[in-house]
Amino acid sequence: MSSTGVQETVEVQGVSRRDFLKFCSLALGALALPHAYASAMEQTLGASKDTAFVPQPYFQWQNEFLCKTIYPLREERLRDFLVYYMEVDVWSQYKDKDVNTLTNDVDEYKKAWELNAVAALKEYTLLRDYFLRKDVRENYSNFQPIDETELGEINRLHAIFAESWPRDIRGERSFVEGIIPNWVLHRRGIREWIKSRQRRHDNMDPNHVKYAVEGKELEFKKAVTLPMADQEMGKLLAFLATYDKIEERKLAWYKLSKSDPGFKTPEAEFLAKYPPGRQVTIRDLAYWKVEEYTRSVATQNQYELLDKINQRFQKEPNRFPQWLQYMVVHFSGMRYASAHGSWADPKDLIIRLGALDVERKLESLDDAEIEKRCKEKVAVYESADGTNKPKLAFATEQEWQDKLQLHLTNVKASGPKTRRAGLIALETDEVNYEIKSLSTEEALQKLIEMKSVFPKWAWKEIVKFTPLRVSEVSSLDWEKLTPQEEEERNAQQSNDIRTVMDAWEYYDPSAWRDEHGRTLELIVTRAVCNETAEHCQHIRGQLPPGGLAPKAKWYVTNEAESKLPGSYYVKPTSEKDYTQGASILWLRFVNSSIMNPSEWQIARWIETKQKVGLLPPEFKMKKAKNGEWAYKFGEVITRSRTTITPENQKVVENQWLRWIHEATVAEVAETADGMMVITFETSLPDNDKATSSVGTFKTPLDWHLSDGTEDQYNRSFVGFVPEGQAPGEHLKKMLDWNRIFKKQAM
Repeated sequence: MSSTGVQETVEVQGVSRRDFLKFCSLALGALALPHAYASAMEQTLGASKDTAFVPQPYFQWQNEFLCKTIYPLREERLRDFLVYYMEVDVWSQYKDKDVNTLTNDVDEYKKAWELNAVAALKEYTLLRDYFLRKDVRENYSNFQPIDETELGEINRLHAIFAESWPRDIRGERSFVEGIIPNWVLHRRGIREWIKSRQRRHDNMDPNHVKYAVEGKELEFKKAVTLPMADQEMGKLLAFLATYDKIEERKLAWYKLSKSDPGFKTPEAEFLAKYPPGRQVTIRDLAYWKVEEYTRSVATQNQYELLDKINQRFQKEPNRFPQWLQYMVVHFSGMRYASAHGSWADPKDLIIRLGALDVERKLESLDDAEIEKRCKEKVAVYESADGTNKPKLAFATEQEWQDKLQLHLTNVKASGPKTRRAGLIALETDEVNYEIKSLSTEEALQKLIEMKSVFPKWAWKEIVKFTPLRVSEVSSLDWEKLTPQEEEERNAQQSNDIRTVMDAWEYYDPSAWRDEHGRTLELIVTRAVCNETAEHCQHIRGQLPPGGLAPKAKWYVTNEAESKLPGSYYVKPTSEKDYTQGASILWLRFVNSSIMNPSEWQIARWIETKQKVGLLPPEFKMKKAKNGEWAYKFGEVITRSRTTITPENQKVVENQWLRWIHEATVAEVAETADGMMVITFETSLPDNDKATSSVGTFKTPLDWHLSDGTEDQYNRSFVGFVPEGQAPGEHLKKMLDWNRIFKKQAM
């Protein structure tokens, strides 16, 4: 986001810099802040802004600190996009070819296979030897100090490996697979401890005797303990992955060495040679080409990856519509958490400051002075001369015209209370209309000019909730106040500004929806599945309702009313139902003991045009036997069953049906693994939320079309509306590749 210089005497949307300075100075008094700030602000506003262009971040993922916190999986998700589409393109290139005509490819494949086999054996051996070592302190010497307790847990894990390692390859993979869930639980326990203690510490008085001690312990867990557990998990997963590359050949060597007394080939030599009798297939070549490409982008940074992505976009613009380009560029790798409360309107803050000033200024006047000012105000509005009229006088919007007439009626009233209320309301809306007329950039610029007005803690919060974070954030702790800042925020002398800040920050946590739908600007710092899908639809020129629960009805209504020809809502039966830009909506039964029904999640009965409902007809008609599910259909669809454990204990399960997930279709295409649906979404519901993020995902078409088992019910529906008209100028700015590559914007 660049700062635009404007001379003091030039009006921007009807607000001159001189008038704005006056307004801010009045606001200072209203907020009981030191008036010494006014002179500093005046110097700021009077300073020349005609400086040479200096490249700076335009988008939040370009700021290194924001990228680390808002986009924890930035490069991984950009790579996913490239690799998934490469899989499609490679298979399209090879699938109809005769492998016998590809002699050169086959020879290269065999050479590459042998090189990869040697590398895979080396990686396997290193990791196996690592896990068979009972003390791995030296491998964690990068942590200073080491968490001795966590190192003990790691060494206990290694002791299990050393004492129980299978005698041969036949049991190795299953042994590692059995170990991993235990370490997942261990790591989850650390995360839950951190989460719980973080909440406790956030709510603790900074003056509490344990505040500093517990804060230090918490930071140690986050900076040392959890990363140690993560490092061990990474090695476990890497070790398991080696079996995909070598297990088949190790098993073949083992069987030959046991069954053929004349077989004397060393294992390492056997593993490194391409199997003489194995026929290279077209699928082999396709997998190899994709693996080579994946390695080529494995170490590239986000700008190198974006360059490759841009080349794809430029080459095939119809394949990659603007909504998909926008989401890939600006949302890939974003953290998984609700967007609510991550943005507040900067114009609203300025308006609140102005409204507070108006109210306090006028409340201090006696009735005679109010009557005098009311007459003056009426004269200004009714004057034929428009020179000194407020901008509100020229409003063309019906809503504002109605407000103005109501205010003027009250200003002309005979009763002093009505006149006073009318004048306060009129002057408040004059400020309101002036500020609302500003662009986002102009509003942010005015806040920058007011920076010295605010206490440090208040400015930090302003930066947190607005796009000012792009240029103002310079550390990883931008979202959290320090203990000293918390103390200053809660101090008695901060009551006035704290009241304004709280009202601004908590006014409407979901305000980002309307704002993004109107401007398409990148304003949120996190998103969950339906919020990601709503961003997609906004860029497609549509404004769907917020949340998961209303989506099905929205699509059904669009189909029934035919206002947007081509709209539909179906239970998919083939790849033809997955139109690009469509929403996929999944259902899931969840345990009542874990989660109570929520208005934003309840799946109320609704049917497609083809009369397909949320559940199969047999579920509604079945008479449950012992241990089977019994269904009830009402405002909330529920099911229950009673089972008897081996210990003869009765267990009753109660579940309710909810909408669980939403994704947006990017493409349906064939790969070497079969038909795939490529989507833009957050990680799937069953994935680890701690590592979930926004990005491009790929799943088999068959999985999408299946309802799953009755226990793991997984029915989905597809809703589609054609693209509408998105704000073109805003979209052009967001997809300006000069900005994306931090060059001078065009």
